[in-house]
Amino acid sequence: MKKALHYFIVIILCSIIWVVLNEEVSVKNVLLGCLLGFCSITCTEQFLIHKEYKANWKLNPMVLFRYLFHLIIQMYISGFITIGKIISGKINPDIVEISTELDDDLLICILANSITLTPGTITVDKEGQKLKVLWLDCISKDSNEAGDMIKGSFEKILKNS
Repeated sequence: MKKALHYFIVIILCSIIWVVLNEEVSVKNVLLGCLLGFCSITCTEQFLIHKEYKANWKLNPMVLFRYLFHLIIQMYISGFITIGKIISGKINPDIVEISTELDDDLLICILANSITLTPGTITVDKEGQKLKVLWLDCISKDSNEAGDMIKGSFEKILKNS
């Protein structure tokens, strides 16, 4: 029962992504998204990972929804702040190295991509739990202080997944 519920949530998530990418909300499009989600899970299990999908999917889908919502909000906030800094010319670009407390490679990659999607920061390298980030307005070169400012609450949400 738990496996079926997990698959159902993942299929719904795939369907939502499908509808967003196609920019058309219709019954046909939602059903096609569900069918493609089911086929994706089945093929992934049988041909790629050779075990249950749930064993490799370590993110709780509800945490993922919350994370995506938070990411979108942060992208807009950072976008407006970055626009202001660019217009005023008050930028201080530099590369800082930050470390993460996450130990799962998938979660570290999600964090790195989130940093890149947030205006004003770009992840340029990843080595283990260390990330090199190009920061448009480098306020601090201290790894811990810069890490707290750049990662914000992204890491906290991912740790709770």
